[in-house]
Amino acid sequence: MLARPHLFATAALALVASASGCSFDEGLTIRDFTGTVKVPKAAATRTFTHTDGSTETITDVRMIGPVYLGFFPSVQDGLYPYPHPEEGPAFQAGIPGDTYPYGGTTMGDTQFPCLQSLVCKVVTDRYVSFDDMVGWFNDTLDLPIADANGNVVTNGTYIEQTCFDLMHYTSDDEIRLTQTDDSNGDGTIDAQDLQFTQNADGDFVAQFKIPQQQYYENADGSAGFTLWGWMDAPSTLTGAFSTCDPDLGYLETQYNRYFYGGRVYRDVLNHPSLYIAGGDYTTEGYTYTSADDENVELDLDIPVE
Repeated sequence: MLARPHLFATAALALVASASGCSFDEGLTIRDFTGTVKVPKAAATRTFTHTDGSTETITDVRMIGPVYLGFFPSVQDGLYPYPHPEEGPAFQAGIPGDTYPYGGTTMGDTQFPCLQSLVCKVVTDRYVSFDDMVGWFNDTLDLPIADANGNVVTNGTYIEQTCFDLMHYTSDDEIRLTQTDDSNGDGTIDAQDLQFTQNADGDFVAQFKIPQQQYYENADGSAGFTLWGWMDAPSTLTGAFSTCDPDLGYLETQYNRYFYGGRVYRDVLNHPSLYIAGGDYTTEGYTYTSADDENVELDLDIPVE
């Protein structure tokens, strides 16, 4: 019986293709980019005037809103009253040119808050417990949390149980509104386990990680892309964040509850200037000299007036 040479040829070609595939270099430099973000004490400090007329100046991690980080071709002065990524041409009236970010992340996520009165006012990694959240809004901000019937919520267990009921969750880990992990391993879950912790100078620092990001450099190879970002401060009137759209996100429709949970606008990195407002903090940015730069620190030390 004659052999079928074309079968052997096909097998040989498959082996060659397999071997060459393993050794093929696409020329991509992809890394997990890490470093430190520092938010100045001033960004987490505010003087409150309470209903009885008394004033109180408070520095607290709960004043730190979501921090948006992105990689951009460059950051320029003169486009706005603060440093801002370079923009492409504007094609539509009222819409600035696109910044064309390479990638990015957020430190503190907008999460479904289970109560309509908290929509766009709560981000992750800022609250130790639900009671911590209730005390912050009811007592410090004088923006009482209300239930679906308009009654003031006075204990955190109510928020927790509402999340369990509405979302069919079984643990606080699923809710993702409070700290549930002893991240520093000291045996206690407290403010030192949150994403941002206060250093000896009174500023707040956190570690960032942008996973599997492709590195880009200038055409002449002189420098790489620039890491830039800003902190979205909560409104002094409502406590809400300007980067969150209250009319989108998860829609709750159970019983007398009908509201959207809020969602970050999709173009916050493409059109940052649309969302940056007075009270926010931004930065000059950090320009990479190589994909392997170490000890990268982004200082959000420029207040937006």
